[in-house]
Amino acid sequence: MSREATDPPADSPAELQRSLAELGNLYEVARSLLGARDPERVASRMVLACMGTFGAVSGAMFIADDRGRFRLAYAYGPHEAAAGETLPLDAPAREWILREGVFALAGPAATRSLGAARERLAERHGAAMGAAVADPHGLAGLLVLGPRLIPHPYDADDRAMLDALAGLAALALDVRAPRARAGTPRAQPARRTPRSLRALREHHPALEPMVGESAALLETCEDLIAVARTRFPVLLSGESGVGKELAAQAIHAMSDRATGPFELVDCGSIPRELIESELFGHVRGAFTGAHRDRRGAFEIAHRGTLFLDEIGEMPLQLQTRLLRFIQEGRFRRVGDERPIESDVRIVAATNRDLRAEVAARRFREDLFYRLNVFAVRLPPLRERPDDIEPLVRHFLPRLDRGAEWAIDDEALAALRTHRWPGNVRELANICATLAVRAGDAGRVTREDLEHVWHRQHPGETAPWRDAPTAPRGRLGEWVIERARESRFNLIEVSRLLRRRKRAGQPAPLTERSAISYYVTGEILSALVAAEGDADAAARAIAGDEELLPRVAARVAKVIEAVRAADGDRSAMRRRFGKLPAGYEGALERVAKLIV
Repeated sequence: MSREATDPPADSPAELQRSLAELGNLYEVARSLLGARDPERVASRMVLACMGTFGAVSGAMFIADDRGRFRLAYAYGPHEAAAGETLPLDAPAREWILREGVFALAGPAATRSLGAARERLAERHGAAMGAAVADPHGLAGLLVLGPRLIPHPYDADDRAMLDALAGLAALALDVRAPRARAGTPRAQPARRTPRSLRALREHHPALEPMVGESAALLETCEDLIAVARTRFPVLLSGESGVGKELAAQAIHAMSDRATGPFELVDCGSIPRELIESELFGHVRGAFTGAHRDRRGAFEIAHRGTLFLDEIGEMPLQLQTRLLRFIQEGRFRRVGDERPIESDVRIVAATNRDLRAEVAARRFREDLFYRLNVFAVRLPPLRERPDDIEPLVRHFLPRLDRGAEWAIDDEALAALRTHRWPGNVRELANICATLAVRAGDAGRVTREDLEHVWHRQHPGETAPWRDAPTAPRGRLGEWVIERARESRFNLIEVSRLLRRRKRAGQPAPLTERSAISYYVTGEILSALVAAEGDADAAARAIAGDEELLPRVAARVAKVIEAVRAADGDRSAMRRRFGKLPAGYEGALERVAKLIV
């Protein structure tokens, strides 16, 4: 039977409901793009929103630069995206993309018109559908999506929705990065007012509990502000103790649900046989011990936010019920037949790699993509050493006489060398013990720190005792060695290091993002040593002629990012905000060498 024979009439309630859902989705995506301050942010939010809307397994977005080259702005999926990747699109290919608007990459027309570009999109990004991001000047970008998670082809309605979303992306790019017309001299970009956490906190008091002054924390807070404006589910990722619950509370407080309830359910601490009742409630007699009706978290959090902590611990059977609630907005209590509608915004958090959990079939793939529409990563404390001092002063209590605690520079320097496996929670615990140790003196010394450390870690050497003079540089060298072993496939590096850590072997870094930051830092150091010679720097990092093409692409991307900042320190901080401590000097020298 054809689709036309089974579709509801255009004026039917089902069709009206579908149209309203599409409009709502477009509205939420548009709101999320309001907080995107640069093309890369526009691309990341657009790709993730499209993946969540269509249930696609991958996505990528290319944006045209001033020279007409289409550079990869953001990619998400199981494929390894090449650093600094450009997509070869000649004039006929661009004209065909503009003419088609939305197109399937598997068809003969795409094969004939796109040529090598189609093969690259399919191989590197698993692309199944493409959409032109067009503005009055021509093709501004290209948005591609992989196949759908549930095997079902993209139909006419999906194509229309994808075309509308690509239109939103074009508007966002045109507002934030207008391109010069052909033959028109480029205007100098206006200097934007430097962003600061102080300014963000003045406008958004809900961010006050997010203590720190680092660029990494600034970027995270900007993401939280942008996400709070939407009604999509949010996925917070990060190691244990980084402050995911504080981030969830900030999202709630900055949203239009701030006056509603904020409910928290720790999926890892509730027994499996009770968690379903905890979430959805039950009626009297539903099971042994159910002596009365009880409301669950989804019902209590109506018109508010439900924070599902450690979502990776949720049983598979319950994941199915959660997915159905996200899709339909209603549920049934355990033992009840009556459906209950509830307007709840879900914020989930995990310290696990949910992609690995999906691959191991411990987490539903369709639920992952529903939750991952907007993902915010909270950086570990070792990636934000500039925040250690303000955090220490925050956690040390005020003295009875109203004065602030003092801490010696030697003690602070020692704290900065620690890797902080427990993150902010571990630092808070040490500060509490230091306050007891120092007593009424009101001053924490290196001796106090040594005493507290040995009391909490008997028999272990304090981490700052044997710390090298330049710990970041040595860690960077270690990262480069691991990258060479995996031919600079950083996904593979992360996978091998996680496996090593599970086996009990030392692995100071395991997250791909952190590994990538150190690779960038080492590239900057190599550029300084080579006095700005990109080829010499790439050879020093690669260590092998066979690896040179991959490394050269990464070096080119770093140079391009430095040049794009054009000597503006605030722009430099935005582009290299997560650069590990110890590489700031190299970044400044590279900026002088190549700008």
